[in-house]
Amino acid sequence: MSDIFTLKFEYKGHPHILEVKTMHQAYKTVYKVAIEEHEITYEPDEEGYVRAIADKPMHETTRPVDVALLHHVAELIIQHIS
Repeated sequence: MSDIFTLKFEYKGHPHILEVKTMHQAYKTVYKVAIEEHEITYEPDEEGYVRAIADKPMHETTRPVDVALLHHVAELIIQHIS
């Protein structure tokens, strides 16, 4: 089963609207989102935060993703689920 929520925010002067798909798995909940044409999965880590995992290796893409943006989205997901 999955749920969807939307994150609306401004980052480095640019508005972003991201649709986050919540997927409940056997032992954890993960959050899938498309960021700058990359499919990113956020999953819980041992400290209670979420880590970003790209569905494809980043070095195989022509457009790099802003790592600080990945961190910002992780913080927003944590705020949303708290």
